[in-house]
Amino acid sequence: MIELKEDVLLIYPYTDPPHNRSIFRFPPLGLGYIASYLKEREFGVSLLDCTFMGEKLAIKKAREMNPSVIGIYSMFTMREAALRIARSLRKDSNLLVAGGPLPSTEPEPFLDEFDIVAVGEGEKTMLDIVEDGFNDPYSIEGIVFRSNNNNPLKSDNKVQSRVIKTKKREPIEDLNYVPLPARELFENEEYIDYYRKKGLAPTTSIMTSRGCPFSCDFCSRPVFGNEFRERSASSIADEVEDILSLGYEKVFFQDDCFTLTKKRVIDFCDEINQRSLEFKWDCLSRVDSMNKELADKMKASGCEKIFFGLESGNDDILKIMKKSANTEQARRAVKIGSSSGIKTGGFFILGYPGETNDTILSTINFALSLPLDYLSFSIPYPIPGTGLYEKTNDRLSKEKQEPKHRHLIDHELIYESDFSEGKLRFAIFKGTAQFYMRKKLGLVAPLIEIPFNLATNIIFKNMR
Repeated sequence: MIELKEDVLLIYPYTDPPHNRSIFRFPPLGLGYIASYLKEREFGVSLLDCTFMGEKLAIKKAREMNPSVIGIYSMFTMREAALRIARSLRKDSNLLVAGGPLPSTEPEPFLDEFDIVAVGEGEKTMLDIVEDGFNDPYSIEGIVFRSNNNNPLKSDNKVQSRVIKTKKREPIEDLNYVPLPARELFENEEYIDYYRKKGLAPTTSIMTSRGCPFSCDFCSRPVFGNEFRERSASSIADEVEDILSLGYEKVFFQDDCFTLTKKRVIDFCDEINQRSLEFKWDCLSRVDSMNKELADKMKASGCEKIFFGLESGNDDILKIMKKSANTEQARRAVKIGSSSGIKTGGFFILGYPGETNDTILSTINFALSLPLDYLSFSIPYPIPGTGLYEKTNDRLSKEKQEPKHRHLIDHELIYESDFSEGKLRFAIFKGTAQFYMRKKLGLVAPLIEIPFNLATNIIFKNMR
């Protein structure tokens, strides 16, 4: 029997150096939700965000806190840091719990360093763990652990132990009853100072929905699943008020598709206008969820940027990707956003299984034909739990999955493909260079871009 105190430590292992590629820094919303859920039920909770500290300092601070239960978040790019921190803290905690997208998809590798893996949404699962004291782990839904006949936990003998997967935990149906993230536990001053030093408006993120009803081949949904659930407009506005009171000036809505329910977005825009909330915001959207009325409303309410997952400029490849959208919808959505005065960004994938030289070039040409303000090309990256991963699993490079490569996931080819990594990187260079030529060179752009395009087309087609 494990005696639990009322102290739980949640760790976000976003440590140097992998995260230096991106200028964006956001606090760990998932851990913030778990913290508020536990605090509401009178458990003592601390949160250690490693974003602005090295790994050694993070481990030192965790030891000083001396918690009974440690929960560590992990996604693919954080796996090695999460495992190292767990290994270092194994003797300092009664229970080590792993959670997040990667453990939810591939729990067993985490059982080498963790006692428990929480699969899927973490609020109720973490509450059950700390309330039960892990006296009856078989009754806790949504966990994976090792066990043997003598001890239901702490079974270090992998040969004699067996992996236990308990009943799947159903997702929370009504998100309006989940308390807002415990933002008082975030390093808000550090985040605000970080953005100010970059000359940017202090920005933080909000998640207004969970789950995705679509089945894109490359997208992982191990935590929130396919059942789409959303918060009310008033609940979102309440969280915006909390954020503004902390000193932030801008919000990034992290939902995969913030605009999926148009009426809710319109209600939200009305709500913030009624409350006279002044702030700027960006969001992600699908091309089939935009119309002019919605875009105009969003712009009037402070929306600065919309980012679309366009993925390909070829309808046949979009079908392979299971995007449930087409290039005509993409062009229309970008034009709507642009005509409403909202800056638009597009994400594209080059070299997807099934592509040819011509489809890659058609995607680049399609991207360049759109009135985009921001453009990003990437190489297909098979995330565990996705259809793409299943297609390429037998061709994955073990070396390319090592920690030193994990921060380059957008530009690394980690499986045997019809295209070399060098060829795909050249395609990214070509498309990006032409995009900025058009943006920066004005009237003289065609004089440079046309010969550049012809030359790079020939080079690209002759590369392996």
